[in-house]
Formats: sequence, C-alpha cells, structure tokens
Amino acid sequence: MGGLAAATLGLLYVLQERGMTLGYFEKAVRKGAYEGPASTMLLVGALAAVAALHLIQRRHYGRLGALASASAIGGIAMVVIGFLVSGSASDTVFYVGIGMLIVGLVVGSTGVVLLGIATITARVLPRWCGIALIAGSPPGVAIMFSVLASLVTARILPGEIGWALAGIPWIAVGLAAFLVAGRRTEHALRVR
Repeated sequence: MGGLAAATLGLLYVLQERGMTLGYFEKAVRKGAYEGPASTMLLVGALAAVAALHLIQRRHYGRLGALASASAIGGIAMVVIGFLVSGSASDTVFYVGIGMLIVGLVVGSTGVVLLGIATITARVLPRWCGIALIAGSPPGVAIMFSVLASLVTARILPGEIGWALAGIPWIAVGLAAFLVAGRRTEHALRVR
C-alpha cells in the first residue's frame, strides 16, 4: 500500500506537470499536503514488506540475510521516527530527528540492498523480488532516476517522478511476498 501511495503521488505530479487538470488533487499536490503522509506510508509499507520477507526467507538466507533484515528494519524505523520527530518545535529534538534520518537512511539503504542480494541468492522468492528491493532502495531510485533523466529531457521528466520510481518497486516486493505467502498457506492446508 505504501508503494501504491508513493506511485500515485508521483503520477499526480507528472500529470500536473503535463498540464492536466486534476481538480481537488491539483490543489492538494500544489500545497504539498500529501508528501508527508505518502512518504510515511511508503516507509511503513517498506517496514512491513521487509519483515514479511524475513519471515518467509529466514531459514534460507543465513547470517547475511538476517543482518540485512535487521539493518533494513532498524534503519527504516529510524527514518520514520526521525521524520516524525524532526517536525518538532524544539531545536534539540529537531537535531536528534535529523541525525536519526541521516543514520537511518544510510543503515536502511545498506540493509535493503543487502536484503535484495540475499533474496536473489536464497531463491525462495522470485529473482525479480530481489531486483525490486535493490531498485526501491534510495541508491536504486537515484540510479533509475539518473538513467531516465539521461534518456528523456527534463521537460518531460519532472523531478517528482522520483515518488513513482520509489513506489513501483515496493509494489512488486509486496506482490512477491503475498504470492509466496499465499502459496505456503495453500500448501500447508493441503498437507493437513
């Protein structure tokens, strides 16, 4: 759901840049009312996806996967908390929140990329799930954006498409987790 919210926000930005009138959404996108909730939903969705991936693969990917899951969950949680705390009026709390954002971004990004590699090597989930994890990490989104920006002129590709580039891979990760979890539940029911 978080990936869907981010991808939808990116799509709304792109449509607005192309001059399409969006009625109510146009006013909301202009004011920036949805960026905070969409980013929070994306991050909380990423937390849920990483936790689900860990539960699905924990017996298959060894220490690297366990370390990657722990750092991804810890880093993403730090970003969520830092994001929520950095809006505080207190200077001390603000600086603590910014510090949590920075450290969480580095730790979480590293964890998500390593989890993508562990997912590919564990072969419990489809290979495209691991690739989507790597693509949905902040370094992956930056690489996708730079490749797209070099292919398409800046006039056609607004900077806000980064929301869609971040959301689409997480939709794929969530889909893979649901598909594999559904197959396991179905298999467990047949065995009984």
